[in-house]
Amino acid sequence: MKKNVLLFIVLTLLQTPFFAQDANITVTGTVIDQEDGMPVIGANVVEKGTTNGILTNFDGEFTIDIPSNGILVVSYIGYGTTEISVAGQTNIEISLKTEVSELDEVVVVGYGTMKKSDLTGSVANVSSETYKDQHMTQITDMLQGTVAGLNMTQGTTAAGGGEIEVRGANSLNASTQPMIVVDGSIYNGSLRDINPSDVQSIDILKDASSAAVYGSRASSGVILITTKSGGKGKATISFSSQLGMSSPTNDFTPNDASEYLTFRQDVKRALDTESPSYYYDNPSQLPSGVTLDQWRSASNNPNADNTREWLTRLTFFPVETENYINGNTVDWYNKIIRKGAVQQKYDLSINGGSDEVTYYWSMGYIDNEGLVLGDDYSALTTRLNLNFKPTKWMDIGMNTQYTNRDESSVTADLTDMYRMSPYGSEYNEDGTIKRYPNDFTIENPLLNYYGQDRENKINTIFSTLYTNIQLPFGFKYKLSFQPRFEFSRDYNFWSSETIQGGQSGYATREEYSSFNWILDNILTWKKEFGSHSIDLTLLQSAEQNKSWYSYLQNEQFTPNENLGFNGLQYGVNPAVNTDDRQSNADASMARVNYSYDDKYLLTASVRRDGYSAFGQENPRATFPAVALAWKISSEDFFNVDAINQLKLRASWGINGNRDIDIYGALAQTQSDIYYDGTNTQVGVYNSTLANYGLRWEKTESLNFGLDLSMFNNRINFGADVYVMNTVDLLMERKLPELTGYESILSNLGEVENRGVEVSLNTVNISNEDLTWRTDLTFSLNRNKIKSLFGDFDENGEELPDYTNEWFPNQAIDAIWDYNTLGIWQVDEATQAAAVGLEPGDWKVEDVDGDGVYDELTDKQFIGYTEPRFRLGMRNQFNFLKNFTASVFLRGEFGQLSAFSYALRQGGSDTYDRRNEVNIPYWTPENPINDYPRLITNTTVYGGGIQIYKKNSYVRVQDLTLAYNIPADIMERYGISNARIFFSGRNLYYFSKWPGWDPQSLNSPLAKTYSLGFSLTL
Repeated sequence: MKKNVLLFIVLTLLQTPFFAQDANITVTGTVIDQEDGMPVIGANVVEKGTTNGILTNFDGEFTIDIPSNGILVVSYIGYGTTEISVAGQTNIEISLKTEVSELDEVVVVGYGTMKKSDLTGSVANVSSETYKDQHMTQITDMLQGTVAGLNMTQGTTAAGGGEIEVRGANSLNASTQPMIVVDGSIYNGSLRDINPSDVQSIDILKDASSAAVYGSRASSGVILITTKSGGKGKATISFSSQLGMSSPTNDFTPNDASEYLTFRQDVKRALDTESPSYYYDNPSQLPSGVTLDQWRSASNNPNADNTREWLTRLTFFPVETENYINGNTVDWYNKIIRKGAVQQKYDLSINGGSDEVTYYWSMGYIDNEGLVLGDDYSALTTRLNLNFKPTKWMDIGMNTQYTNRDESSVTADLTDMYRMSPYGSEYNEDGTIKRYPNDFTIENPLLNYYGQDRENKINTIFSTLYTNIQLPFGFKYKLSFQPRFEFSRDYNFWSSETIQGGQSGYATREEYSSFNWILDNILTWKKEFGSHSIDLTLLQSAEQNKSWYSYLQNEQFTPNENLGFNGLQYGVNPAVNTDDRQSNADASMARVNYSYDDKYLLTASVRRDGYSAFGQENPRATFPAVALAWKISSEDFFNVDAINQLKLRASWGINGNRDIDIYGALAQTQSDIYYDGTNTQVGVYNSTLANYGLRWEKTESLNFGLDLSMFNNRINFGADVYVMNTVDLLMERKLPELTGYESILSNLGEVENRGVEVSLNTVNISNEDLTWRTDLTFSLNRNKIKSLFGDFDENGEELPDYTNEWFPNQAIDAIWDYNTLGIWQVDEATQAAAVGLEPGDWKVEDVDGDGVYDELTDKQFIGYTEPRFRLGMRNQFNFLKNFTASVFLRGEFGQLSAFSYALRQGGSDTYDRRNEVNIPYWTPENPINDYPRLITNTTVYGGGIQIYKKNSYVRVQDLTLAYNIPADIMERYGISNARIFFSGRNLYYFSKWPGWDPQSLNSPLAKTYSLGFSLTL
């Protein structure tokens, strides 16, 4: 493996071009703040009309090769852009005037870019500069809670990541994940394949008018990722390293050895109401007034050994009894949950170029341990971005990334961890793993960790090959070809030590490969005449996706199982499955951006998509959009000095969702094996019905927005209000049994989303000693199922889907269940008995008062699983010249989540030998009102019951502190920039959630402390 990695590095480096630089003179200079004379660190110094540029160092200094008659363009966020004529000078001091403006920032939109001040739609921008000191495993770590309307979960595994959703769920069955675009190319791969250190910026298209240019896959928004590119000048080498340690944000433990004994005593008392209360007490700790003889006489035939007698009464298994007597215990929690899981990340990049060629090459490596034993993840990524300009009117280039991911984790089992007796045994006497540590119903949580061998490797290559050609009359043509390859294998072997392994092993081999490509032809035309400005974009696109899948399995290997998944031919029960697939798509799009007098802005677009997965009657769909904006602050009548910009926006558009099985509209077949009495036969049968009229799922969106900048752009405010309506939902329609089919994919139902998004960016303090900026975001979303399958009852009301708990005129995430009122107490025994319950059981509202809990009459809507609103606040500080710091707070409010541990179901012979999570329980001596007794009765609740707990939270999600080492120190060693930084993630939270974490719910979430450094040569 090491040889392969070394060879890969060498080969990749050989691709990296180093070109001699050809310039007339070398100019050195300093960029300073006009107000206080302090150096401006990281200012952009570029030769006008070219990409020849460099960033200033920690002392604001720069060196650049430029023609003697050239012009330098100097810019930095928060300052106005300045142009300086070189005029043969070799040393220049440049002053920048504070502007604190975001309005002239360039943001990426579909198939192009625009100034932020000219946007007509709802677009948000995230710069990688803000997150450079954070420990990031995936791009999603940059986006959590930072953009209003962008909802994200945090991943709980070593691989990190999380689910992304823009403006709530707008579909019931189809995916609600936004479309991903990388460097202008639609990206069908995993975000895990993109190194966060390669990212320059991320733009999020939220409304329909912004996203409609992507048509069929943009109903849930679009995320545009721009990677770093090379610039003119000598080669710049950058390296960074981060090391982190993780532990759970909260310990959610099972009962330890002492607590387990108390727990077992209370369980036995709950099961046995006939014996005296002291029957299950420890004989060495009997209550006052109870003698040892009384305690022993409570048993008909007591063991001579009092300790063994007591443990027998608690139904200890022999292995538990021996371990207790010998003082042996197992701390299952600390064996399985890692405290101090190591997180490593390394990045190396080289960029530079000449007038003809620019390049950016990088390599990154991640090696993470998860919180659960066995959860490990590593990834090697490399990227090469090249641009070659052979003539003034043409350039060609490629952006290529390669990723090798190792996801071969086999983790310990958290569910079984909670059931383990601390007096069980982890190993047999011969040192092998013990299948059942304490009884014969609960598997060892480490069984698969020790007994399963897995190799899960994923290799991907994604490239964008392009050429840009300048045509006469202001036209530009771009041809872009975007191939993507994926090769993965997942090999598994379960030894005979495991349950799955049986008598002599079980093995599987899955292999998957895919090749997809997109070909884009893009024609653009920009023209300004008088007060009019027009930007026209035309697109024609073709796409093909192919995949090949194979699955092999076998078991009962002879003469032995030592070859594992490398010897499937030695098993006695082979099975094979293969699946090859192909889909095709095409699209045409036209968009025009029009501006009059830089006051009145119009964007209009239309896209026509075709996709082979839809029915023969509706293979194509059209997606139009239009947006308007009015810069009120540019009007002659508007004369408010405090306001730099006031803009109103309105947009409307239709987007699509094509996320269905590529053969979902067709009649499909499956095979089955049967025995005819003599031989084994293979049969083929129809598994699905065709729907030739299957249509596209469409989302119509209306958005109104306001942008406001005040006080020399020190305050920037944005607000959006939207309504989204999704029709022709892609859903499985149930069929009568007489048809021979369970369902058919159909267009049914309608979902509505409404929401509000607010963002506020302020510069609170800006002087020589301190700069303090604050970013605030607020968002809320409300959805509603307007219709489902179109089935009505005798009263004319549409019927719900009880299986999925979807109800017309209710939210998708509405919770339909029994309303718990607390716990029945001892003085309420009579009332509890009237509904078949006892003190200590859940007290549930009987809506119709008939004494019977029926789901149709007594279940009600009791809350929502999604937050009612979300808040985020980031504060950034620059102080003492070389220090930077930031703190990010995030909150989600108003949601409930199921907490199954609160049900306390059980009472069987095996239950009282199982451990449990350490949470309170009701007893007559401890009559709490929020958790039931140990053996609670839930059988009386028709349709079952689930207990929900509040999981609103406010958390300190990110904290960073960085120090820029002074340039005069580092230049002695040939280093232009050096930085040391510390970061913490998920440091603390405030919540009433009783489980692991209010975000991760039923699994641990990592609290991570990281230390890192970066340097540039």
